Amino acid sequence: MSKHIAFIDVETTGMSSDNSEVIELGVMLGEFENNRISRVTEEYCEFQEPFFSIPSIITNITGITDRMVRGRVLDMDKILSMLRKADGIVAHNATFDRGFVSKLLPETLDMNWYCSVRQIRWKDYGFENGKLQQLLKVHQIEVDHAHRALDDAKNLAKLLNFSHPTLAEDATYISYLMNKNPLKKPMKLRN
Repeated sequence: MSKHIAFIDVETTGMSSDNSEVIELGVMLGEFENNRISRVTEEYCEFQEPFFSIPSIITNITGITDRMVRGRVLDMDKILSMLRKADGIVAHNATFDRGFVSKLLPETLDMNWYCSVRQIRWKDYGFENGKLQQLLKVHQIEVDHAHRALDDAKNLAKLLNFSHPTLAEDATYISYLMNKNPLKKPMKLRN
Protein backbone atom coordinates (compact mmCIF):
# COMPACT_ATOMS: atom_id res chain seq x y z
CA MET A 1 0.00 0.00 0.00
CA SER A 2 1.35 3.40 -0.92
CA LYS A 3 1.64 6.42 1.32
CA HIS A 4 1.51 10.09 0.52
CA ILE A 5 4.14 12.65 1.37
CA ALA A 6 3.66 16.41 1.20
CA PHE A 7 6.70 18.48 0.25
CA ILE A 8 6.22 22.05 1.41
CA ASP A 9 8.09 25.31 1.10
CA VAL A 10 7.34 28.89 2.05
CA GLU A 11 8.80 32.18 0.91
CA THR A 12 8.54 34.87 3.55
CA THR A 13 9.22 38.53 4.29
CA GLY A 14 11.94 37.60 6.80
CA MET A 15 13.55 34.87 8.85
CA SER A 16 11.35 34.76 11.96
CA SER A 17 7.74 33.61 12.07
CA ASP A 18 7.30 35.99 15.02
CA ASN A 19 7.64 39.13 12.91
CA SER A 20 7.56 38.00 9.26
CA GLU A 21 4.84 36.78 6.92
CA VAL A 22 4.37 34.12 4.26
CA ILE A 23 4.27 35.63 0.77
CA GLU A 24 4.24 32.35 -1.18
CA LEU A 25 3.42 28.78 -0.20
CA GLY A 26 3.91 25.69 -2.34
CA VAL A 27 2.87 22.11 -1.63
CA MET A 28 3.47 19.04 -3.75
CA LEU A 29 1.72 15.83 -2.69
CA GLY A 30 3.47 12.73 -3.93
CA GLU A 31 2.71 9.03 -3.80
CA PHE A 32 5.41 7.12 -1.93
CA GLU A 33 5.89 3.48 -2.88
CA ASN A 34 8.85 1.18 -3.42
CA ASN A 35 11.13 3.59 -1.52
CA ARG A 36 10.51 6.55 -3.80
CA ILE A 37 8.04 9.20 -4.88
CA SER A 38 6.42 7.45 -7.83
CA ARG A 39 4.10 10.21 -8.99
CA VAL A 40 2.76 13.63 -8.14
CA THR A 41 -0.89 13.50 -7.07
CA GLU A 42 -1.55 17.19 -6.33
CA GLU A 43 0.17 20.56 -6.42
CA TYR A 44 -0.71 23.94 -4.99
CA CYS A 45 1.07 27.26 -5.05
CA GLU A 46 -0.16 30.75 -4.36
CA PHE A 47 1.00 34.15 -3.23
CA GLN A 48 -0.27 35.99 -0.19
CA GLU A 49 -0.18 39.74 0.22
CA PRO A 50 1.61 40.74 3.43
CA PHE A 51 0.58 43.64 5.65
CA PHE A 52 3.80 45.50 4.85
CA SER A 53 5.88 45.94 1.72
CA ILE A 54 8.24 43.09 0.84
CA PRO A 55 11.82 44.02 1.83
CA SER A 56 14.10 44.55 -1.16
CA ILE A 57 16.50 41.85 0.06
CA ILE A 58 13.65 39.31 -0.14
CA THR A 59 12.69 40.49 -3.63
CA ASN A 60 16.35 40.15 -4.68
CA ILE A 61 16.46 36.54 -3.42
CA THR A 62 13.03 35.33 -4.56
CA GLY A 63 12.06 37.66 -7.36
CA ILE A 64 8.69 38.17 -5.63
CA THR A 65 7.49 41.78 -5.76
CA ASP A 66 4.70 43.71 -4.05
CA ARG A 67 2.89 43.85 -7.38
CA MET A 68 2.93 40.03 -7.72
CA VAL A 69 1.30 39.48 -4.31
CA ARG A 70 -1.18 42.38 -4.39
CA GLY A 71 -4.68 41.10 -3.59
CA ARG A 72 -3.57 37.46 -3.41
CA VAL A 73 -4.68 35.14 -0.60
CA LEU A 74 -3.73 31.57 0.26
CA ASP A 75 -6.51 28.96 0.06
CA MET A 76 -6.18 27.57 3.59
CA ASP A 77 -8.87 24.92 3.00
CA LYS A 78 -7.00 23.57 -0.03
CA ILE A 79 -3.66 23.54 1.78
CA LEU A 80 -5.10 21.80 4.84
CA SER A 81 -6.93 19.27 2.65
CA MET A 82 -3.67 18.34 0.93
CA LEU A 83 -1.69 18.12 4.16
CA ARG A 84 -4.34 15.92 5.78
CA LYS A 85 -3.88 13.39 2.95
CA ALA A 86 -0.18 13.13 3.76
CA ASP A 87 1.39 10.51 5.99
CA GLY A 88 4.28 12.93 6.43
CA ILE A 89 5.24 16.52 5.62
CA VAL A 90 8.78 17.15 4.41
CA ALA A 91 10.49 20.53 4.35
CA HIS A 92 14.14 21.27 3.75
CA ASN A 93 14.31 23.32 6.92
CA ALA A 94 11.24 22.08 8.74
CA THR A 95 11.73 24.25 11.81
CA PHE A 96 11.49 27.33 9.61
CA ASP A 97 8.62 26.18 7.39
CA ARG A 98 6.65 24.58 10.22
CA GLY A 99 6.85 27.79 12.24
CA PHE A 100 5.23 29.78 9.46
CA VAL A 101 2.73 27.12 8.35
CA SER A 102 1.54 26.43 11.90
CA LYS A 103 0.81 30.15 12.38
CA LEU A 104 -1.49 29.96 9.35
CA LEU A 105 -2.84 26.48 10.12
CA PRO A 106 -2.39 25.46 13.79
CA GLU A 107 -3.75 21.99 12.95
CA THR A 108 -0.45 21.21 11.24
CA LEU A 109 1.42 21.19 14.55
CA ASP A 110 0.03 17.72 15.24
CA MET A 111 1.04 16.33 11.83
CA ASN A 112 4.18 14.28 11.17
CA TRP A 113 6.92 16.67 10.01
CA TYR A 114 10.32 15.59 8.70
CA CYS A 115 13.37 17.76 8.04
CA SER A 116 15.60 16.94 5.09
CA VAL A 117 18.32 19.22 6.49
CA ARG A 118 18.64 17.99 10.07
CA GLN A 119 17.44 14.40 9.70
CA ILE A 120 19.68 13.58 6.74
CA ARG A 121 23.36 13.98 7.51
CA TRP A 122 24.48 15.28 4.12
CA LYS A 123 28.12 15.69 5.20
CA ASP A 124 28.22 11.97 6.06
CA TYR A 125 27.42 11.30 2.39
CA GLY A 126 30.36 13.45 1.33
CA PHE A 127 28.52 16.67 0.52
CA GLU A 128 29.95 20.01 1.55
CA ASN A 129 26.73 21.05 3.30
CA GLY A 130 22.97 20.54 3.32
CA LYS A 131 21.97 23.67 1.40
CA LEU A 132 19.20 22.80 -1.03
CA GLN A 133 20.52 24.70 -4.05
CA GLN A 134 23.97 23.17 -3.66
CA LEU A 135 22.57 19.64 -3.29
CA LEU A 136 20.41 20.13 -6.37
CA LYS A 137 23.46 21.26 -8.35
CA VAL A 138 25.57 18.30 -7.22
CA HIS A 139 22.75 15.89 -8.15
CA GLN A 140 22.40 17.66 -11.53
CA ILE A 141 18.78 18.66 -10.92
CA GLU A 142 17.92 21.57 -13.19
CA VAL A 143 16.49 24.53 -11.30
CA ASP A 144 14.19 26.93 -13.14
CA HIS A 145 13.40 29.25 -10.21
CA ALA A 146 15.47 28.97 -7.03
CA HIS A 147 13.81 30.26 -3.88
CA ARG A 148 10.30 29.91 -5.23
CA ALA A 149 7.97 27.81 -3.12
CA LEU A 150 6.59 25.17 -5.48
CA ASP A 151 9.80 24.83 -7.47
CA ASP A 152 11.78 24.26 -4.26
CA ALA A 153 9.20 21.73 -2.99
CA LYS A 154 9.23 19.80 -6.30
CA ASN A 155 13.02 19.91 -6.57
CA LEU A 156 13.32 18.65 -3.00
CA ALA A 157 11.18 15.64 -3.95
CA LYS A 158 13.43 14.98 -6.97
CA LEU A 159 16.54 15.22 -4.79
CA LEU A 160 15.17 12.86 -2.15
CA ASN A 161 14.36 10.26 -4.83
CA PHE A 162 18.09 9.81 -5.40
CA SER A 163 20.01 7.02 -3.73
CA HIS A 164 23.55 7.06 -2.42
CA PRO A 165 26.07 4.19 -2.52
CA THR A 166 26.20 4.09 1.28
CA LEU A 167 22.45 3.56 1.63
CA ALA A 168 20.94 0.08 1.74
CA GLU A 169 20.09 -1.52 -1.60
CA ASP A 170 17.08 0.14 -3.29
CA ALA A 171 17.03 2.82 -0.58
CA THR A 172 16.69 6.50 -1.38
CA TYR A 173 17.12 9.63 0.70
CA ILE A 174 13.34 9.80 1.08
CA SER A 175 13.05 6.18 2.24
CA TYR A 176 15.84 6.86 4.75
CA LEU A 177 14.02 9.98 5.98
CA MET A 178 10.66 8.20 6.25
CA ASN A 179 12.27 5.61 8.52
CA LYS A 180 13.17 8.37 10.98
CA ASN A 181 10.88 9.48 13.78
CA PRO A 182 8.89 12.61 12.94
CA LEU A 183 10.11 15.82 14.50
CA LYS A 184 8.83 16.49 17.97
CA LYS A 185 5.93 18.84 18.30
CA PRO A 186 7.13 22.33 19.25
CA MET A 187 6.37 23.40 22.79
CA LYS A 188 3.46 25.79 23.07
CA LEU A 189 4.13 28.93 25.02
CA ARG A 190 2.10 29.44 28.16
CA ASN A 191 0.35 32.74 28.74
